[in-house]
Amino acid sequence: MRSKISIVLMVVLIVSFCIAGTLAKNEDKPAFARLTITQSKIESFDEMVKLYSESVVPAAKSQNGYLGILLLTDRTTGKAISIALWESEEDAIANEKSGYYQEQVDKFKDFFTAPPVREEYEVSIKD
Repeated sequence: MRSKISIVLMVVLIVSFCIAGTLAKNEDKPAFARLTITQSKIESFDEMVKLYSESVVPAAKSQNGYLGILLLTDRTTGKAISIALWESEEDAIANEKSGYYQEQVDKFKDFFTAPPVREEYEVSIKD
């Protein structure tokens, strides 16, 4: 069962990266994706998703280079993957240096059961 969930998550990630590629405004420059992988309390999962929708999404939209944002969730395990899409790596770095990224993560500190893991990726395929 666990391997089926992993396969589904991988397919969703690949599709998400393809979407990011189509959202990129500058065809000569690849889009950039920042993933934040979290493990949260199952009993407060709905509250966490609501906070993400009402607070993180509007804040992300105000950032330079914003292309889109996704939240992938597994309510049975409490795992979530946030994918923020940016026009460039420079835009993602700039919003991190400004404190924006840490400010968003801090909103969820009472929900987490483990430290969040952050990963960055270039969107390599645009279809």
